Formats: sequence, C-alpha cells, structure tokens
Amino acid sequence: MSVLPYETLPKEADSVGILFRGADRDGPAPEMPYIGTRIDQVWADNIAELVEKAKRRQWNASVDIPWAAGRGVPPVLEEALADVLTWMLQLEYAAWYVPAKFIPRIHPAYTEVGLFLSTQVMDEARHVEVFLKRLYLNGVGLRTASSTTESSVKGLVFQDDFARASFLLHVLGEGTFKDLFHLLIEIAPDEATREIMVRSLEDEARHVAYGVGRLRRQLSAAGDPDRVGETFVEALESRLSFTYEVSGIPLHVQDALAVLAGGGREGPALDRGRRRIREFTDELNRNRLRRLLEAGFSPKLAGQIAELHIRSAGGLM
Repeated sequence: MSVLPYETLPKEADSVGILFRGADRDGPAPEMPYIGTRIDQVWADNIAELVEKAKRRQWNASVDIPWAAGRGVPPVLEEALADVLTWMLQLEYAAWYVPAKFIPRIHPAYTEVGLFLSTQVMDEARHVEVFLKRLYLNGVGLRTASSTTESSVKGLVFQDDFARASFLLHVLGEGTFKDLFHLLIEIAPDEATREIMVRSLEDEARHVAYGVGRLRRQLSAAGDPDRVGETFVEALESRLSFTYEVSGIPLHVQDALAVLAGGGREGPALDRGRRRIREFTDELNRNRLRRLLEAGFSPKLAGQIAELHIRSAGGLM
C-alpha cells in the first residue's frame, strides 16, 4: 500500500522546502538541493510493493546464516571464495553508498522512493557485513583488491545524475550481480555460503525490479526511448574515463570462479570449471540484453549499451 493515494502524485515538485505530498505550506520555503523532482526521474509503478517486500524480508547476518556449516572447506576452495568475495565487496561499496547519497536529494513528494532506497542501503550494508564474516570464518580474510575495479566503481560513486546512476547501478550492475548470486548458489563450497547467496539474491532482485521499473517509466514518458537511451550511452562512455584496461572480470576472479565451479585448481576439475564460467559469461550477456529490452530500449540501442557496459565495468558493475 502506498503512503498516500497514487492520484496525488505530482508530475513535478518544486525544489523548495520539505513538503510531503498532501500537505500545505504556511509561508515561503527555502531552496533545497533536490535533483529528483520529476516523477519520470524517480518513480516506478512497483515501488510500494517493493517497499513492503523489503520490510518483510530483512534478515540478520549474525543469526540467520548457519555459520557452523561453513567450517572445514578445503583450502583451495576457501582461498578461491575469498578472492571472489574480496572483489564483490569492492562492488558492494558502490551499491551501498550510491543510494545513500541520493536519499536526501529525492523530493519528499515521492516518499516511497526514499523509503525503498533506505531499504537498499540496509540490504547492501548487510551484504558487506555477511561477506566480511564469511571471509574471516576460516581465517583466510581479505585478498588482493582489483585496482581496475576501483577505477570503475569511482565512476559510479561520483555520478551526480540520479537517473543515470540508477541505470548504471540497478539495471546494469545489480542486474548482473543477480546472475552472479545464482551462479554462486550453484557452486558454493558450503551451506553457509549458499545461504548467504540465496538471501542476497532475494535482496538484489528487489533492487533490479525497481531499476527496471523506474527506467521503463522514464522511457515511456519520454516518448522516444532511444533518444533518452543516448544519454545513458553518454554516461557509459564518460565512465570509461574512470577505467584503465578493464576488459572483463579480473582474471584472478575468473580463475577463482572456475576453481569453485570445477571443485579444484588442476586437471579435469579446472577444465570443467572454466567451461562453466564461459557458459556463465554468455548467460550474463543474454540477461543484460533482455533487461534492457524489457525496459523499453530498441534492440539496436540495447545491444550498444550492453557492449559499452562490458567495456566500462568489466561486465559486472
């Protein structure tokens, strides 16, 4: 249920004061640094449902994971998992901080958007917490961080346009993380890790659903989806300036995923794992294109954006 009836939603709100929709003002109001003042910039038709789901499905990283089931993992698999989680933590940083910085800049006339972004901040903070707990569970801890990933994340963290940031984060970045959680459920070396991925996947699915819904409304309101899409192409091309030679998932992470998928670092096990990761890369590309088409882009522009995303963000964030 929405906070107030949908009929009261303004198409655009004045960039002054702190006025929730439905309230009156008794005098002049101060200018405010809002950037989300139009419904087509911030709103998704599924927003109220997503807020309710997020409230019902919160979980606790300390007590809702069967931590004892994460003990006794073979060292080669534990180290591979640590490589993957260290890299994922770098990307979760953006997913945690970007929504937080935009909350006070969304006009309170669109209350549900602020509520939803607040649940996302909590979700992503919990992912950071649970990944760290898993990293140190068996004494391995954090591994080598990727400098190219840091450069890519910087481009997202310092994006100041909410629509572009949501597109980069919710549709492209988290859309692919959703696929990655599916893979990790399949190849997790223990039940604690599998439960982490199952619960994180549910969180991520809500974030993607908001992003696709918001983008669909924006493209529909514009009347010319491809012209709006050109601004997103510009965002991706601009983001390339924050990267160096990011041409895919970092090699050491690809290797680590292959070790987990195959169950070992040598011989037939590694060959089997590498085949699975090649299949996964194809799945990523197909699903990314599908999400862009569902949001309303033409096949030509959807393909162009998908390709730019691979170049600018290593295919994930």
